Amino acid sequence: MADMKYASTVEELKRRGVSSLREEYVEVAENYNSLLDMKILRCPMCGDFKKAETGFYQDNRFLSGRHPICKECLLKMAEQRKNDKDEPNETKKSVQKVLMLMDKVYDDDFYEKCIKGASDGVKEKNRHSPFATYITAIMSLPQWQNKTWEDSDFGSSDIKTELDEETKLMNEELLKKAKDRFGDEYNNVALLFLEKEYEDWTTRYACESKAQELLFKRICFKELEIEKAQKAGKDTKELDKTLQELLGSAQLKPSQLGSNSLTESKTFGQLIERWENEKPIPEPSEEFRDVDKIGLLVDVFFKGHLSKMMGLKNAFSARYDQFMKKYTVTKPEYQTDEFSEELFDKVFGSKLDE
Repeated sequence: MADMKYASTVEELKRRGVSSLREEYVEVAENYNSLLDMKILRCPMCGDFKKAETGFYQDNRFLSGRHPICKECLLKMAEQRKNDKDEPNETKKSVQKVLMLMDKVYDDDFYEKCIKGASDGVKEKNRHSPFATYITAIMSLPQWQNKTWEDSDFGSSDIKTELDEETKLMNEELLKKAKDRFGDEYNNVALLFLEKEYEDWTTRYACESKAQELLFKRICFKELEIEKAQKAGKDTKELDKTLQELLGSAQLKPSQLGSNSLTESKTFGQLIERWENEKPIPEPSEEFRDVDKIGLLVDVFFKGHLSKMMGLKNAFSARYDQFMKKYTVTKPEYQTDEFSEELFDKVFGSKLDE
């Protein structure tokens, strides 16, 4: 699991040394690059960052190639546990809900074998969840590779009917939201398409004003028109052009996202690193090479002063002593007794009486 860092306050930065800040920056940069490469993913249920390869199941429906919900949360859903301390209460119904979410096949006979195998464990601590055994098998064995939820064998029509009823209720709630948003002049299939596309757009991109809501709705309408035109075998050139204009108005074109959103999502330090890699600053000419001695001042008053404060003896502390020597007043020392006696006479006027 990646250790994602939060931004430090000014007070915290003052208490840290340069080396620790450099190490922390390297660690944050590695985590950020892992996120960009999708080697680390964030589970929306538990909120944890985990390695994609070991923490998530494969799912080619998503860009990352992994199911967005992590393995641990899917297991909790199957076992109907809200917390780690809760006792597992795995049922066929709960397992089927998870498999339907993952679009994986359910085979009642094979799941019964997984239940029997789990109950035959010699020791309690060695027993595995039937769901964990089942999902591992269908994700790895070749006979299950190309099967989806539609290929499920429930063994009993009652369970499938119950799940179909739940799906119907979910679609009814979705249809109600769609009618409130898009009107009731469209059929149910079109309304479900519009609502799912709207939720997809507003989930991925910010929608904070009425104008943005209107643009997203117009984009969904245009997508529906393009879908219908393609199925009818009609030319979609004009519709595509209008869709591109709407995307441009919402600043959602790929070229706009590449320049604007990508820049806004990065910190200033990451932008500096990017600019240095893409177009580094060339070496300055001699007339512009540290004219104001900024490097010397940093070495003396920052690095040198810091070394003196921490009791370190190095080149920077020596340079600090050398630089400050010309601004330092030292107490005079007198070498001979005769000279000291003359100075005493001048100060007090005469020698001491014998």
